[in-house]
Amino acid sequence: MSLRIVVTVKYVPDATGDRHFADDLTVDRDDVDG
Repeated sequence: MSLRIVVTVKYVPDATGDRHFADDLTVDRDDVDG
């Protein structure tokens, strides 16, 4: 019997950093540290 472990990863922007919004009103994640 083998054990398989699955790990999911999600990018979460820094909550204390400056937030910038893209033209479509979503968070611009390129300039924010994760």
